[in-house]
Amino acid sequence: MSLTRFIGTDRLMLRDDGRTIDGCIVPYGEIAEVVERDPETGELTRYKEQFLKGSCARMAQGVHRRGNASFIKFVLDHDEQSFDAWVGHAVDLRSEDDGAYATFRLYEGRDLDKVRSMLQESHTGLSINFGDYRPPKLIDGVVSRVQVAIDHVAATPVPVYAGAGITSMRSADGTQVDGTPHLNSIRALLTELKGSRA
Repeated sequence: MSLTRFIGTDRLMLRDDGRTIDGCIVPYGEIAEVVERDPETGELTRYKEQFLKGSCARMAQGVHRRGNASFIKFVLDHDEQSFDAWVGHAVDLRSEDDGAYATFRLYEGRDLDKVRSMLQESHTGLSINFGDYRPPKLIDGVVSRVQVAIDHVAATPVPVYAGAGITSMRSADGTQVDGTPHLNSIRALLTELKGSRA
């Protein structure tokens, strides 16, 4: 079964070459509320979830044995079907104490400037599509992911996990652009939505 999680990060940066992105894609130990459709009943379910420390370690070890991570796609809005939405691929995946980190390479092409602009202005959150290698554990009422496999990472407008969102990038000429103008408004909207459910 394939699952999707939106992850915002302030630790994702575009390097000076304008095509290489580094950052945390899965924060370990951060609890978030998840709302998704039950695959069997079709009804919406709500629960708390976290990724346990080392939950991406098996996959990271496989990447290092293989020598590359290019099978992990970097897409826009989870659109895997559209050729234009597939904007890059992973070149590395690492599991560290506080989370899983990846390096992505954006494809050269006529839309590269547009993609960089989207990552800076509107698509400041990240979302992973993953499956469980091992079944999750229930720890203090929190669904805790033990070991996962990541299929792709998407840039999206709305994150759920605050521990992974794009707040600074570097352009191809090395000019640093700080801040994400829409990130604070998205966080305010999420806070408002959470408050209206209480």
